Amino acid sequence: MDVIHELNAKSICVNRVNITGGEPSIVSSLVQDIIETMHQENFDNIHLHLNTNGLLSQSQELMRHPRWDSISMSLHHYDIEMLSELYGCKIPQDAFLFEGVNKQKLNVSCNLVKGYIDNPEEAQKMLDFALELGIPRIGFVALMKVNDYCKERFIDLEDIHIDTIPHVYFTKSMNQGKDCKCSNYLYNKDLKILEIYMRNYANPQYCESSLMFDGEYLRQGFHDNNIIY
Repeated sequence: MDVIHELNAKSICVNRVNITGGEPSIVSSLVQDIIETMHQENFDNIHLHLNTNGLLSQSQELMRHPRWDSISMSLHHYDIEMLSELYGCKIPQDAFLFEGVNKQKLNVSCNLVKGYIDNPEEAQKMLDFALELGIPRIGFVALMKVNDYCKERFIDLEDIHIDTIPHVYFTKSMNQGKDCKCSNYLYNKDLKILEIYMRNYANPQYCESSLMFDGEYLRQGFHDNNIIY
């Protein structure tokens, strides 16, 4: 709240707040306090976004809160057992029911990881799975090569050849040169439409429009060297 107040005092418009992590549902009570405080301080006009794993019970409980304007859910495979292996914990069998969650607010973010979603056939299975769940948007994201895990399991977005998948249609792209590039598509199948975004690449030190407060420092973006206060 202090950060938002100071930014507003300097005439810097805060129009969106992302609650991310780590995993926010681990500290659900803190997130609830933030939501309540924003309401008490008349910040109801700020777009409030949750970034969560979306598959564990405490995460879905947090997703059911009506205040969220949008929710980004990390979903890196369509199979429960593969997800349990990837996440390193047991994913419940009823995780995909999303009981009480407004799925129209959901955006699925699928990291490309070697051995999981790493080729056109697997990508199409993810698209069909998202359609089946009734989720309106999905994004495929290449790992940033910031550590050994990401370097060893990196899959380039070009390797899934999204434009060769039947029923996928290109709509637009946004290019910031060497810093970032995103592309958008539609998947139209069986009278259902799924929006697709692709983060072709991103420079972790380039986050011109985003500020991140980690509880100690205010950063411009997610890179360690980007401390501004």
